[in-house]
Amino acid sequence: MDSEALDFYRTPAPLSALPDDPSLGPVPDGVDGQRRAVQGLLVHRDLLALYGVAPDGARLEEQHLHSVGDVLARAKELSPEPLAVARPPEERVVGICRHFALLQTAFLRDQGVPARVRCGFASYFEAGKWVDHWITERWDGGRWVRDDPQIDDLLAEAFRLDFDAHDQPQGRFLTGGEAWAAIRAGEADPQAFGIFDMKGAAFVSGNVINDFACLNKVEPLPWDGWGMKIAPFGPVPDALAAACDGVAALAAGDDTAAIRARYQADAGLRVPPDITSFQDGRPVPVHLDL
Repeated sequence: MDSEALDFYRTPAPLSALPDDPSLGPVPDGVDGQRRAVQGLLVHRDLLALYGVAPDGARLEEQHLHSVGDVLARAKELSPEPLAVARPPEERVVGICRHFALLQTAFLRDQGVPARVRCGFASYFEAGKWVDHWITERWDGGRWVRDDPQIDDLLAEAFRLDFDAHDQPQGRFLTGGEAWAAIRAGEADPQAFGIFDMKGAAFVSGNVINDFACLNKVEPLPWDGWGMKIAPFGPVPDALAAACDGVAALAAGDDTAAIRARYQADAGLRVPPDITSFQDGRPVPVHLDL
């Protein structure tokens, strides 16, 4: 990884920029401290019961927050404590895995560590399935380390993890492009990839595009729609399949200059400021300050 690429991933972008708010306090030092801070600020929408949050305490509208600035503004409304102080679960912002990954990426970049969000699939939530999931990659000086900031001690025990979720061995998480390549090579069943009733090649194609946006430091919500992204059901058009082949190969090559050039040149891949976010099945127009 060349220095220019590392500098690109070391700096914040619109969705990952920390707000200029001294009352939030400093970002904790060190990867472990930052991860604990993320876990103390967020609680996953689908795991509220594990943390003792009653259904009537689920503020599900918070899962639609796009930027780190919006997430931390909401966190401050719920509790005046600084970033480093863990809130009780009922006072944490309700989000999804993407929010954990984005917030950790923001904290890492604030400390000068190259970091990026990755969208793909995890093998460690349901046996025999690749579940839609987002994690963080951080540069440790010689390689990209795959780190799942959502996994705390409670979840590691609940899902019986037998590996380090914060320095993952190869093959426990596949990016969208890696999953797509495996399916195209006949090495994986597309029906094993997805979440809830959404699965198959069309769903995987969406994660290819999401992950490519993340490699360009634009981190959408899973249900955001634009350009090439199609509904998660039905056949994948030939043109989209060919585009996913090319994008998956570029992502695998990790040539940041080529990745950025492809993204900027293709309006079907590039996230525009005005998108449609499908919130609880309803199309909602959203403007992103990109």
